[in-house]
Amino acid sequence: MNTLLNEDQLKKDMKFWNIPGLSVGVIRDGEIIFQNGYGLRNIASDLPMTHDTLGGIASCSKSFTSAVIASLVDEGKLGFDTPVMEYIPGFRLMDPVAGSEVTVRDMLYHRTGLANHDAMWPDPSITRDEFMHRFRYLQPDRPFRSSAQYNNTVYSLIGHIAECVSGQSWESLVTDRILKPLGMSRTCLTVADMRHDSDWATGYLEHKRHGSLEEMPAWEMNVGSPAAGVNSCVSDMLKWLQFHLNNGIYNGTRLISEKSMRELHHGAVDMSTPIWEFPEVSSAKDYGMAWVNTTYRGIHLIYHCGEIEGYSSVELMLPDYNTGMFMIANKHKPVIPFLFAVVYTIIDNLMGLPEINWFERMDEYDHPRYKGDLVYDGLEINLMPEPGIKGTSISHPISEYSGEYTSKSYGALKISENVGHLFLDYKEWHLPVEHFHYDTFKVKGLKEDTYFYTIPLTFTYDEISGHIDGLTMKLDKDVDPVKFFRI
Repeated sequence: MNTLLNEDQLKKDMKFWNIPGLSVGVIRDGEIIFQNGYGLRNIASDLPMTHDTLGGIASCSKSFTSAVIASLVDEGKLGFDTPVMEYIPGFRLMDPVAGSEVTVRDMLYHRTGLANHDAMWPDPSITRDEFMHRFRYLQPDRPFRSSAQYNNTVYSLIGHIAECVSGQSWESLVTDRILKPLGMSRTCLTVADMRHDSDWATGYLEHKRHGSLEEMPAWEMNVGSPAAGVNSCVSDMLKWLQFHLNNGIYNGTRLISEKSMRELHHGAVDMSTPIWEFPEVSSAKDYGMAWVNTTYRGIHLIYHCGEIEGYSSVELMLPDYNTGMFMIANKHKPVIPFLFAVVYTIIDNLMGLPEINWFERMDEYDHPRYKGDLVYDGLEINLMPEPGIKGTSISHPISEYSGEYTSKSYGALKISENVGHLFLDYKEWHLPVEHFHYDTFKVKGLKEDTYFYTIPLTFTYDEISGHIDGLTMKLDKDVDPVKFFRI
């Protein structure tokens, strides 16, 4: 059905949003009615985007993890409402009440009270078990079960809980329980595997709107894979969506019980934080187990978005019409407004609704998530206290700040000195450390999830010896700076 999208208009808007490549697919009543690729999956090599082109589906991966959990609940290996401590006695959270009472349901609903702590992951230097034990040192920013706040880190932990009760890795669970039964043969769970494929999309980054694109190497998610580690394509994701539309049945075989599927899809906690406001789009959003419920022009939608290094995606269902759609673009944010212009246009054309030019609407839409002084195009966030105090100096010779430091929650980092300048090595980042005032420095470009942060780094010293003994970094805007002790 080629009337679902005006290709000339689509390509024009891709140029406006500076999107190299896009794949779109629609399935209805078990039949693929539309799938196509537009633009380029690799600019330098002039390679076309196709419906089989692989890319990181980012946070749409969470729905795979919640489905694995549902299958384990069906087998009696987990309970949605049983405290996690009953399955993993060594599990702890900083809040002792939350630690003793938190359930998998709480985690799936994002209501643990934990702040984002996105600088924790990915981390190739530790195992998922080590990652889990760091949670006892993570500061909450809200009372347990008081509200829902989106949390990648907790979804990463959910995957390890599945590992603990099943004796299988998260990768094996997803492969055995989802990918193989559904015939999702192109889907893979590491960046390395994706890059071994002959049809995968290079991710791109645009630092400022309407600026030049640069290649953005994808992160290997490792401990964070249960939150954002799936790489897939339109042709495979339409199988995934039809499985959900069939409430757990694929090719006549039930893989997850109807009861558990209802649990996954049911909107249970309020996450009504609209990015844009239009009369046709409901401001109410209820989050289930990695699925968002809302309405568009009175039509029930169940969906999830994904944003990760170099990729943006949307998986979406119209359950009352047995219809699903998936789309992926090989560009780092901001892309979601464009993708929803595609979503709403397809729905309008599919349902024969009065025409709205959603591309023009989204192009003109101005929102602080994508523009403004604090967040530039949804990429850069400044956590520095401004301005600094002029005329101040450091308390020690610059070379004395060099060394290795460690935190129980965030792991190890290194400060090095080169020709009178300091540098931070943390995970995969090597960043300059610029003096701000006194013993506080500025670090710009620290990557956390899909944002680049400018953060304060403050050195501390022992009051008796006078030696530098640690540092603090403001890694999350909602909690205290993290303390790193000198090794």
